[in-house]
Amino acid sequence: MRLITEKPSEKEIYIWNILGSLANAGLSVIILMVVTRTLDNQKADIFSIAWAISQLMATIGCYQIRVLQATDVEEKFTFRQYFEFRIVTIVAMMICSCAYVYIKHYTVYKAIIIIIICGYRAVDSLADVFEGWFQQKERLDLAGRALFIRVIIAIVGGGICLVVMHDLLALSLMLLFIYVVGLLLYDIRYYNKLKVLEKQKENQNNKWLQGLLVAGTPLFVNAYLLMDIMNTPKIVIDAAIMNGGLQNGSQTIFNILFMPASVLTLAYIVFRPLLTKMAIEWTMGRIKNFLKIIGSIMCCLLGMSILIIGGSALLGIPVLSVLYAMDLTMYKKELLLIILGGCFCTFSYVLDNALVVIRRQYLLVCAYVVSWAYVKIFAHTFVGKWGIMGAAIVYTTSMLLFLATTLLIFIICLKKEKNHE
Repeated sequence: MRLITEKPSEKEIYIWNILGSLANAGLSVIILMVVTRTLDNQKADIFSIAWAISQLMATIGCYQIRVLQATDVEEKFTFRQYFEFRIVTIVAMMICSCAYVYIKHYTVYKAIIIIIICGYRAVDSLADVFEGWFQQKERLDLAGRALFIRVIIAIVGGGICLVVMHDLLALSLMLLFIYVVGLLLYDIRYYNKLKVLEKQKENQNNKWLQGLLVAGTPLFVNAYLLMDIMNTPKIVIDAAIMNGGLQNGSQTIFNILFMPASVLTLAYIVFRPLLTKMAIEWTMGRIKNFLKIIGSIMCCLLGMSILIIGGSALLGIPVLSVLYAMDLTMYKKELLLIILGGCFCTFSYVLDNALVVIRRQYLLVCAYVVSWAYVKIFAHTFVGKWGIMGAAIVYTTSMLLFLATTLLIFIICLKKEKNHE
């Protein structure tokens, strides 16, 4: 194996990035698969909503600083400052997680599961700041390697734990333990080996905390609103189950149907190494090259979208039914609708990241607020009338609205940049 301190090839960077991304996406898919086969519908629903809530809380933990850190090629902020800022946001994340379960009046068992899963996300958020540093140093291979190993061990360990013990609490604790060990053995170890080669820069700016807050808050607000948009249908379904409006198992079914929606987003993660290149092109004033990168990504994603939707129409329901040991035949329309919404969401991510590169991320708040307001207004009505289909409709239409608004903002920003030239 290549030494950590040796410069990797472009091929190695892409391969490890892909492996890490695939493993990370597969974690929830495989764990939910084992959960549905070993636990009853009620506990499967608890795991599903705990996972969704932890994703929402993780936006607080990461504060969406990863994109800023990876594109901070001039190193305006030091790694230590990014790290200390991440500690603050993770503490805030766990406080919010505890407050959330208290406000929702969940049962003690359900609340404990949610808190532990949020703790697992907190460790993942801490690992992310190290992986952001690797990416900034064009060592995305190390980020992908650390993520891949951590997730694979979690899948194997968590799966065995669940099959042997049939206990959701044991699974949650196992995931948390494995992620802590993975952070220590891989992310921190890789960082310690590489930092000795770096010239440590002194940053005398005592207002760095304020600087990161100002730069990151628009991104955080955007990420939180987007995650809330995607999770609102799940939260409404959870409330409907608690009130007797929907039967146990509805949350799990929606989460299973929602799994393929992230396939195109996963494909976009493969293009993550291009994010730093986009920043370099923009910084150097080569706007045409910057736009070419965006155009290439969009064309690739469009082709993938067609293949994913076509494949899902033919094989989606049969495959999901076999994998999760559930009869999903009556949910084909819901599946295709959710996947379409996932495609809209991924195209929005491209424009979102492009606006971050040109440092116009604060304008995205408009797009997120519009979509968030829409889903909050209509989610309860749609789910109340049409159940899982209503949840699929409100998700997809909100993603379409978000894409249209983001595209409009990006076009306006580009026109203003050209007028300034």
